[in-house]
Amino acid sequence: MQNSKYTFETELEELLKKYLGVDCFNKINLSSYPAKEAADGISAKINAFYEDQLKINMSDCSERMKIDRTITYSQKKLEPEKFQNFLLELGKICLSGGKLDIAAEIFKKVKTSSNKSGIKAESLLGLADVYNRRANWSKSLSNIAEAESLYKKTKDNLGVAKCENLIGITFSEMGDVETAKEHFHNSLTLIDPEKDMEMAAHLETNLGILDNVQGNSVESLIHFNKALGIYNKLQNRKNAADVTHNIGMVYLDSEEYELAVAAFDDGINTAKEGGFIPILCLLYHAKSRALVGMNALYYAAEFADKALEISHAIDDKLALADIYKVKGIIERQLKNFKVAEEYLLNSLRINNILGNEMNIAETSLELAILYEHINNSNSRKFYLKSSLDYYKEINASTKIKKIEELLNFEAA
Repeated sequence: MQNSKYTFETELEELLKKYLGVDCFNKINLSSYPAKEAADGISAKINAFYEDQLKINMSDCSERMKIDRTITYSQKKLEPEKFQNFLLELGKICLSGGKLDIAAEIFKKVKTSSNKSGIKAESLLGLADVYNRRANWSKSLSNIAEAESLYKKTKDNLGVAKCENLIGITFSEMGDVETAKEHFHNSLTLIDPEKDMEMAAHLETNLGILDNVQGNSVESLIHFNKALGIYNKLQNRKNAADVTHNIGMVYLDSEEYELAVAAFDDGINTAKEGGFIPILCLLYHAKSRALVGMNALYYAAEFADKALEISHAIDDKLALADIYKVKGIIERQLKNFKVAEEYLLNSLRINNILGNEMNIAETSLELAILYEHINNSNSRKFYLKSSLDYYKEINASTKIKKIEELLNFEAA
């Protein structure tokens, strides 16, 4: 098993060798890397299997020093333009590893130091991605707009497509499904799927997510399987793990819990081996939800707590709100109604601050179910109607039917 520290150092090593060559890399001598652990035998005890899944190393106490040292050394050895491209790749490694503060600093450094339109645009997109992950929508969209303007001036269609894709992601995170879809389709028209395979896979993934939100599970799986095929062809294990998570989410939303857990286990295995910590956070959270559906509440709580730990470490506020929601559901199932209400209201508060309409609707529905348990009919009706309004806006037929049945049952 690789941990997050090992993966980061490996990616950093490969980046240094690419830009500086093996001899210069050896002179830096960042550190020795921990040996890969031998694979354990298959355990018959399910709790031991889960314990192993949850065993990861989040320590990164020396990484900042390594990054600073790497930047200082590389700046001396590389020509300015090559150094800026190096920084862009380093920023992306930090971003994918959940090191948002460091990534933001690197992208800002490139933005202020480069006069090349393409390099500046890439740094702006990197910053926009950081802001997006922190749910700062206005700053994200502002940086994307600036980057898109630069790409259009140089007639860089792939660059414009990247901007359209990130705009779509931003609106998707905000819960505006139709606007998000529009931007994803705009992005598709700007690329050659045979040439820009990774970009095509990103867009298939994003469209699959939106189809699942709207209850179109068959269409969603078609998108995800297309994306997974491309990522496997490109040997992109990180994004393959992400798509596996999304496939599991389709089964989870269809209440096919065993299929969901099987998909999440595949994703966890890949993410742990690769040390893909932000994706692992999503997978732990999703598996927790599936285990709730199977009434395995003790194990669900363990996975939710680990996801919560990671979400704090990588400053993922969206994940934090989602994890509070699942912890609220767990406590509701355990009949700890006061604790459940606190978790769900915390989730709702964070989502309101972030302006995430989709998650507001999901949490409102869970609150309505809670208030049914404690016979608070006024609050139950309020949150059901609040949730229904959003699902009608995005034409989520399955959710609409479920909520209308609950409201009609109450009226009867």
